[in-house]
Amino acid sequence: MKKITLLLSFIACVVLANAQTNLLTNPGFETWTNGTAPDGWIMPTSTAAAYASSTASTTIFSEGTKALKVVAAATGGGTYTISQIVPVTPGKTYTLKMSYYVETGDGTDARIWSDWLNVGTTNTYATLSHTDSLSLFGPGGGSAYFPDAKGTWHEYTCDVTAPATTGGTANLPVTSFSFQFRTYKTPAVVYYDNMFFGEKTTGLSPISADKLEVTLVGKKLNVTNVAENSLIDVYSTLGAKVQSDKLAGGSIQLNDLAKGLYVVRVGNASTKIKL
Repeated sequence: MKKITLLLSFIACVVLANAQTNLLTNPGFETWTNGTAPDGWIMPTSTAAAYASSTASTTIFSEGTKALKVVAAATGGGTYTISQIVPVTPGKTYTLKMSYYVETGDGTDARIWSDWLNVGTTNTYATLSHTDSLSLFGPGGGSAYFPDAKGTWHEYTCDVTAPATTGGTANLPVTSFSFQFRTYKTPAVVYYDNMFFGEKTTGLSPISADKLEVTLVGKKLNVTNVAENSLIDVYSTLGAKVQSDKLAGGSIQLNDLAKGLYVVRVGNASTKIKL
């Protein structure tokens, strides 16, 4: 028993040391307050929505209990773009990850389509002339669709460095990043899960000696001494992130997790909980 406990502690420490903070809200599409759109995400306009529809999938998902399912319309072949905008710091390198599952389609169904921007009265997007950020428009550093390998989950990932300015005629300071992904054409049916965008970390870093103060009341996790809107990450002892939410009113509502030991992390501080 002692050896098992030490092993689990070691695994948790390694996971947390390498863990990155996800800047995205509701990255696993677990929360749908109004039942028609995932919380925190910018959904297509009414015109674009005519090309496809999105729902929560509870049967096909990569992690957690849900994924985002996008079904192309029976007619038309327009672009269905879902996005979320987060702040960034020029010069810092960020990691982008996303999981996708193509159920049906013709090979031109899904792709990444992200960009740096200056948030203002009118958002100004970057020209993406710098080499590393070309991967934000598709695999291989160009405007390419995800490989058409149906019936299984795949992950797309790339590391990109935030530029100082948007370039082009406006050439404004970069303030933010627009995490966008697109679904095209008919008869595409594509699932998305495990979206990630956060500052890249390398190697092992020491875990803070400060411990989080947490209490459990049913499925409600109360966290003290932590700022409102801080990102709360929950990991299994095998290293899988099972939930990621922002602190609201001093607590988060845990997903339907199985009984067992979990690790709660905020920044460099971590502690264990038992369900």
